[in-house]
Amino acid sequence: MWVLPVAAVVGVFYGAWPNASLTSSSIALARVNTNGTLQSAFAVGPKGHKIKLTVKHGQLWPLSAMAAGTRYQVHLTIGGPSWWPFGTHSESQYITTPKDPMVRATNLTVSPNAPVSLALSSPASSLHIITRNQKDVLRSSVPQATYSIHSLGTAPGERGTLTVQTQAREWESVSTPKTLSWRTPSWMTVQASPSTNTALGINQPLTIHFSHAVSNTNLQPTLKPNIQGRWVWKNSRTEEFIPRSSTWGWGPDQVIKLTIPGGTQGYHSAHDAYLPQNTTMSWATHPGSTLRLQELLAKLGYLPLKWMPTSTVPTTLSAQIKAMMNAPSGKFQWQYANTPPPLQALWTPGQYTVMVKGAVMNFERVHNLPVDGIAGPQVWKALIQADLANQTNPDGYSYVYVSETLPETLTLWHNGQVVLRSPANTGIPQSPTYLGTHPVYVRYRSQTMKGVNPNGVPYNDPGVPYVNYFDGGDAVHGFPRAKYGFPQSLGCVELPIPMAAKVWPYLHYGSLVTVAPPGSPSTYPTSVSTSSLTSATPFQQYAYDS
Repeated sequence: MWVLPVAAVVGVFYGAWPNASLTSSSIALARVNTNGTLQSAFAVGPKGHKIKLTVKHGQLWPLSAMAAGTRYQVHLTIGGPSWWPFGTHSESQYITTPKDPMVRATNLTVSPNAPVSLALSSPASSLHIITRNQKDVLRSSVPQATYSIHSLGTAPGERGTLTVQTQAREWESVSTPKTLSWRTPSWMTVQASPSTNTALGINQPLTIHFSHAVSNTNLQPTLKPNIQGRWVWKNSRTEEFIPRSSTWGWGPDQVIKLTIPGGTQGYHSAHDAYLPQNTTMSWATHPGSTLRLQELLAKLGYLPLKWMPTSTVPTTLSAQIKAMMNAPSGKFQWQYANTPPPLQALWTPGQYTVMVKGAVMNFERVHNLPVDGIAGPQVWKALIQADLANQTNPDGYSYVYVSETLPETLTLWHNGQVVLRSPANTGIPQSPTYLGTHPVYVRYRSQTMKGVNPNGVPYNDPGVPYVNYFDGGDAVHGFPRAKYGFPQSLGCVELPIPMAAKVWPYLHYGSLVTVAPPGSPSTYPTSVSTSSLTSATPFQQYAYDS
């Protein structure tokens, strides 16, 4: 019989001796490898606290919480194979639990209504969040170093605190709480240059400045009126509108309204600060030069004066726009030698008198613009275009003078000639005609006039012809009377119907009507000597330098 040597027998048993080794695990305390059967396991902490361990799927799991970042002694009892005659084997190894993951941030800037990302110093299996008296626990089957939590702020300018606890592994104790401060970015604000209390120059760029760097630079404000030009980002906080220099841009005496998109769909920053709502700003542009307005109206025949420039304005749009703001030098002179003195008295260079208002109204009528007597952007644009095209007044200049000196008369003057004189009726003392000079503002070929007489009796006069309203309810019109030349009306200037028919084609929107009180001249001189045009009287000749 062949017998193994003793050394060989010992070697066989030694190689089969029960033993175990522990390696790291991403989720459990450790991964265990053994050539026998693990019969029991426990860990002992620094203070002798004993924690039972169990094996699941080849890994050791604590049955009670273990402290993070702590060195434990793990005791294992291993049994040999079924044929093993020597009983169990005990051994111990040391293992250190993972440290508490730490939240890297101390202060958080969060975007409104957006998730918040928390970065940790090491992976954690769970994150405990306490905010606004609510507690949430976020768990992950695989420990992760970054967690996304729900939105903290719902609008810009909010702030608060957030308490965070971590667990590196679910079987570890929860970390010491850490309190973080958080805030959402403050509301975005916007300013404009020039400021809204400053008049905007013609074709002047308009700049808006945001308090935060804007991320959605594809947005654009809206302008009213719709001005041709382009928006340009000078930097991430500054956007500028540049009107097209080859076009009109914004004109004088114009209201420019700018609306900047706000709210959650408007401009916002990278951290989602945004304007609380749409922001609207408005500017009034610089007024055009009244002197230049008079120059153009005189040049085009809408004033009873002529203008003689001392320098020529180039026939380009840009030069005309420049002249609109800074009138070129020149001289005014009465167009007609017999210009009535009451009409002359209405003229002052550089002042927007009733004569200028009437001329503007007449120009608006001719060019199919709203007749309001205001030299706004459309009027200026049409004036410049008419000047460049030499489109003069097709109807000439008319003026009506009414004298309440008995017998009351109306005199119509047109292009240097007295067209007619007619007896007229003005208002009775209980309903007098307004004195002064006013432009015709509405006309009717025929109208039914209704009202109440001073004695309280209603009246209804159908078919009143050739009606020209010049001040409130006062109008020049035809009306049948037995006699004319003294107060009979309720404020209107009444003419015999044949005379009213002759006056009608000479009057237009803007034609001036002067009503002079009793004692005033019933007529005025029909001619003035030519020499007087160069005299130093205030009504004759005006020279100026702009």
